[in-house]
Amino acid sequence: MTLTQGYILVLDPERRHHDDAHSLATNLQYPVFVASSTEQAVTRASQTPPCLVILMGNNFQAWSQPLVNQLRQYSRSPDMTIVALTDSASPQWNYSEDTPGVDGLLVQPLSMEILRSLVESAFARSICQ
Repeated sequence: MTLTQGYILVLDPERRHHDDAHSLATNLQYPVFVASSTEQAVTRASQTPPCLVILMGNNFQAWSQPLVNQLRQYSRSPDMTIVALTDSASPQWNYSEDTPGVDGLLVQPLSMEILRSLVESAFARSICQ
């Protein structure tokens, strides 16, 4: 799958997962922008809408509905795919209450097959809209 436009926006305020984002860019051949703050992510999304947003870390407050709404509003792309990615060691939480507006929740570690499928689905969804 070759795409001439679009990118993946990764919000990783803790910057612990920089290597994961790098391997995503290297192995999947898609452009990746890693934001270290919500402000940086919203600014980037408003400049150039991403096809996929990955919210990383264990800070469930960072995945709030206002953030998701801001990303969708400022990117002018309400149908872009937004997923949250957390560690398997995180405490259990309720998807519907803690992450409203997020399209999906993923738990690390992820295989490259799952990442590839997620990315290709998000890019296909954005092209079809």
